[in-house]
Amino acid sequence: MTEAATGTSTAQIAAPAGVSPRKVFWATWFGWMLDGFDSAVYGYILVSALTELLPASGIEANRANIGVYGGLLFSIFMLGWACSMIWGWAADRYGRVRIMCWTVLVYSVFTALCGLSTGIVTFAVFRFAAGFGIGGEWAAGTPLLQESVPENTRVRLAGWLHTATPTGLFLAALVTLIGGSFLGWRGMFFLGILPALLIVYVRSNIPEPAHALKVRPTFAALFAKNQARTSWAAALMMTCIIFGLWSSNFWAPTVIITKLVESGSSQADALRMGAVAGLITNVGTMIGCLSMPWITTALGSRRWTAVLFFAGSLFSVVASYEIAIAHLNSLTLFLILLPVLGFFTNGVFGLFTIWLPEMFPQALRGAGSGFAFSMGRVLGAAGPTLIGTLAAATGSYPLAISLLSTIYIVGLPFIAMAPETAGRPLAK
Repeated sequence: MTEAATGTSTAQIAAPAGVSPRKVFWATWFGWMLDGFDSAVYGYILVSALTELLPASGIEANRANIGVYGGLLFSIFMLGWACSMIWGWAADRYGRVRIMCWTVLVYSVFTALCGLSTGIVTFAVFRFAAGFGIGGEWAAGTPLLQESVPENTRVRLAGWLHTATPTGLFLAALVTLIGGSFLGWRGMFFLGILPALLIVYVRSNIPEPAHALKVRPTFAALFAKNQARTSWAAALMMTCIIFGLWSSNFWAPTVIITKLVESGSSQADALRMGAVAGLITNVGTMIGCLSMPWITTALGSRRWTAVLFFAGSLFSVVASYEIAIAHLNSLTLFLILLPVLGFFTNGVFGLFTIWLPEMFPQALRGAGSGFAFSMGRVLGAAGPTLIGTLAAATGSYPLAISLLSTIYIVGLPFIAMAPETAGRPLAK
């Protein structure tokens, strides 16, 4: 019954001796959840941080500059994330658990250091380094989970792994809502040191999964004749969903905060409402991630699931920003649509925690997953900068966001290029 519900093969792959699948799941889940928290904090304190840091760097903190520099800093963070593809290769060569711990340490330390920034340059450097650490956790943690649990539960646990992200986003919104005004933007970044505590647990409780292959192919093997199509299809699909997510979902708090401040609300009230928007959005994301194993089973195809979520992302972005905000000027309708936006634009990642590791053999799983995710960030990093630039030029965040949502149409051919892996056991 479980196998039917999750769409996995009846073949059984035993977990490594002495390892509880539950332990492995929660260790990787908490690492990814804390990633989500660190990533989301920026969206809630963007206006406050730049209001202080821009003048300290000799730049006027007006609406246009906050939009342009806010988008640029988003992109710098994502470029750091993009450069993290080396972590996946390192996880294949030196061990999933060891590399996962290093990534957690890097993103914890540099997120906390963001709170000590004295100007835009130091802030950008710390954001880049934090992104470099955050990007590696997924490349090490996702293969660790998939290789450490039985086949009959693998798809379900892999799909649920991405529930960590909306939980982290929810936690960031909740902390902002409860303590944002008290902690200030610097205090919010100081909380980023907390994930480092996870390292002690992981190193003490989670062994490396057994590797079937003693010979590790080089990174270049990703682009060998029989592997290149898969590697590029995976990377370009990730480009589209990362570009789309960071160009839509994560701008919701900024859109609301900007609109409320312009209408006369205080910064504190606007910040709280931005946090509420984040909470609402993440309800939809959580539903999408929890239901992903059953959605893929019902459709019987990873490809068709991707098509459904790409189409849903496009329509939900246009409905939320262009219709609700730009044309109807209705924050109420915007808030109602945010769970739908979260379900599609962020929930789609639940598919790729299942699908990406299935595309690659064990010896290339970390490198392949890391390359796809990181190359997606390299190309997707243009999204936030384009949003900020377009918003400054047009005077409209909603219009800029809606225009760039066409990236989901661009992504459809890459779905067709990717291998269909539904119903197959994890490759060795």
